[in-house]
Amino acid sequence: MTKTTFFIFGIYISFFLSSCGSTHNISGKYRSNFAVHGFFVTRINLNIDSTFGYRMSGDMMFDTSNGHYRVDNKYVVLFHQPFQSDTSGYEKYGKEAVLLSFALSTNNHLKSSEKYVVGHNKLFVCDSTGDIVRKQFGYSKRRQYLFLGKHWYKRRYYLKRVD
Repeated sequence: MTKTTFFIFGIYISFFLSSCGSTHNISGKYRSNFAVHGFFVTRINLNIDSTFGYRMSGDMMFDTSNGHYRVDNKYVVLFHQPFQSDTSGYEKYGKEAVLLSFALSTNNHLKSSEKYVVGHNKLFVCDSTGDIVRKQFGYSKRRQYLFLGKHWYKRRYYLKRVD
């Protein structure tokens, strides 16, 4: 009887210790598991010193940002810094060229902060209310159902760690 009690107690302890996931080592490079809408891929580089690099690209448009991040429980919150472009080389072409250069290279349309949920070497995208966005519209080589269905459908979406 005591052997089974110790065995069951040992199993409970091992489950308890394995469920305590550490989010302290989240630094690394993350990439989308597929291209959303067939075009857009997101890459995030979380550095050890709580800074990050962000790049969303696809279909002849891109978004680049940097800033700092903070870990709150299971959330990683990215705080984008305003991008200041160097327009000194474009001043000789006129005011329109400077405005066009600034419009193409800024991150003013990015939200001030973005939330991601950390889990098993993955980052899950959150919406404005903090809920996880589980699926995005994308393309797959296989069909939605075994032999029937479309190639375009909603798939499970996350950013996986690549290094």
